[in-house]
Amino acid sequence: MPAMDFRCLRCLCLAMCVADGLAPPRWQRLATGAIQPSGWLKTQMQLQAAALTSHLPLFWDNVQNTSWLGGNADNVGGIHESTPYWLNGAVPLAVQLQDEALLRTVEKYMDGILDRQTQEGWLGPDTDRSDFWSRYPFLMAMVQHHEALRPGARRKRIEEAALRFFAAVRQRLQGGVPLTSWSSFRAHDLIWTIHYFLDALQGSAASTTLQDLAALAEHLHSHGFDWNGLWFNSSNFAKEAVIKTSMETHGVNNAQAVKHGIVWARQSGNATEGWAETWLAWEQLQRYHGQPHGAFGADEHLAGRTPSRGTELCVVVESMWSLALASQLAPGDEEAVLALDALESLAFNALPGSLSEDLWSHPYLQFANSYQAVSNEPDHVWANDGPQAAMYGLAPNYECCTANFHQGYPKFAGSLFFEDGKQQELVSALWAPSVVNATVGLAHVELRTSYPFNTSVEYWIQNEKPFTLKIRLPKFLRTVTPAPVTVLLDGHSVKAEAVSGFLRLPIPVAARRLAVKISFAMAPSVNGYPDQGVSVYFGPLLLALDLREQRQLVQRYAFNAADWNTTATLPWRLAMPPSPHLGTPRFVAPGPRPMASNNCPVTLEATLLAVPSSAWPVRHGAPGPVNGTCRGGEQVQRTFIPYACTSIRVSALPLAGGEPVLV
Repeated sequence: MPAMDFRCLRCLCLAMCVADGLAPPRWQRLATGAIQPSGWLKTQMQLQAAALTSHLPLFWDNVQNTSWLGGNADNVGGIHESTPYWLNGAVPLAVQLQDEALLRTVEKYMDGILDRQTQEGWLGPDTDRSDFWSRYPFLMAMVQHHEALRPGARRKRIEEAALRFFAAVRQRLQGGVPLTSWSSFRAHDLIWTIHYFLDALQGSAASTTLQDLAALAEHLHSHGFDWNGLWFNSSNFAKEAVIKTSMETHGVNNAQAVKHGIVWARQSGNATEGWAETWLAWEQLQRYHGQPHGAFGADEHLAGRTPSRGTELCVVVESMWSLALASQLAPGDEEAVLALDALESLAFNALPGSLSEDLWSHPYLQFANSYQAVSNEPDHVWANDGPQAAMYGLAPNYECCTANFHQGYPKFAGSLFFEDGKQQELVSALWAPSVVNATVGLAHVELRTSYPFNTSVEYWIQNEKPFTLKIRLPKFLRTVTPAPVTVLLDGHSVKAEAVSGFLRLPIPVAARRLAVKISFAMAPSVNGYPDQGVSVYFGPLLLALDLREQRQLVQRYAFNAADWNTTATLPWRLAMPPSPHLGTPRFVAPGPRPMASNNCPVTLEATLLAVPSSAWPVRHGAPGPVNGTCRGGEQVQRTFIPYACTSIRVSALPLAGGEPVLV
């Protein structure tokens, strides 16, 4: 393999120092498949697998007739991203569920694409020699496939294909092909995959090969867009909804760029600096564009904080992946919990809130406040997308989200636990029902819970060696000192204090299964900002008005795929009284469709105040801005349900008189 020659002393020095390995992450990711969903999460992921994830190859041209396998589809403007996007989620979903049919499908696609690798080493169609970007999600699919395989010929084939592709990228860059457009702004997705193979090949590849990989990563970093210097840490950063758009104002680019600093920190060796860059990026996006559901406003481009401006589904899943990496690679627990808080909010609110309850359809844009999601809205509140962007359907507005949403739940499930081999700690990073087979303690751990739809979690543990179970407490529990939690070890009360957001429980080797139970309190709260009114939260869940939505078929495709108009049958103009009157939340077990609006796991009755249309007018087919306070009318009893269970909703309400409730 030819050595690189970027004529850069920094590149050469860096390559030499990294040849012996990158700076190790503080926590290690568990291999794809080591964590499997259970409970409501498994049900939700099985719905996804049975719906579009498994059916796109059967009828959707961009995957069924993909240019990656010699077809003539999946080529929009010279970009071939749909099949790689789909595989980036379908591969881990198939492995985590052990779905044999889906496994056969993804292996057929993975093998078929590798079979077509060129002599040069290029992967996929080659209509534009500078289109490096379309390969990035496919390389991430390769990583997850590689993790899930046992050592052997198939795993070796992926390693060799990756090295040949990286060599082809180097040759093109050396030959003067520029790193432009999407390839530049998203370069750290490819850098992450290079770092994965640097780790995987330590001890088995020649030192010159490792140096070449490190130098390639350096070139991508130095020639890619400088997100910190030119955007997030610059006066250029957009502090309101943008009018003049550019690549740096693009919502999905910003979501992917959150990982920029922390990913590069493994090669720079400065985790503190890398974290600072990453967290500044997320804080800037939240401060000026944050929405109640945890994502940021980006109806194609950054859209400010108005609750009726939209957020693209791709923004949600790419933000989740950036935050998962930020938590894993953070320099300390204090930093990691911040990223995990943000990830939890997205996973329990914005992700399911942008998917239909059967996972056969989605909108391009979701809205914190909306009373309809219909086709052909020529007068719409969003600025940068077409009239179909709010409609739930197969591929409304643009096909990227249809291909890309599949990674949301699988990568979330893969981030529920991490390991710290040095400290012999199994890190329970996020609560959701799951089963993990860990190397630390040689432990098999079942996390039994319906959280966030109940108030306890149980760990059932079988282990061959002692280890420490390190449990993150969610943000709503950390705001009270001491944390209002009860910990039982095999039925006996244990004193456990949270340090830097985590409980630590020494787990001995037991002759039988060991049980850890954590019980806690959750109460509804009302929080808000002057420019967004107030929102109701229950633990990590954002609640929204139940508008008793109804659907009307617009167009049917193959199988159960369809486009739908969704409208409200209950009034949406309601305000929160100055002294909120909230009832006691009611729980039911999550059902066969955990996020169904007519059978929600959580409901909350509240006394609200009717608002006249003059006080809260419609603007461009959507609720107008929520400007803090308004004049309220008669009392109305209404139901709040999780934002996750709604397709249309009002989740940011004006406050009737008084001062806005501030967080």
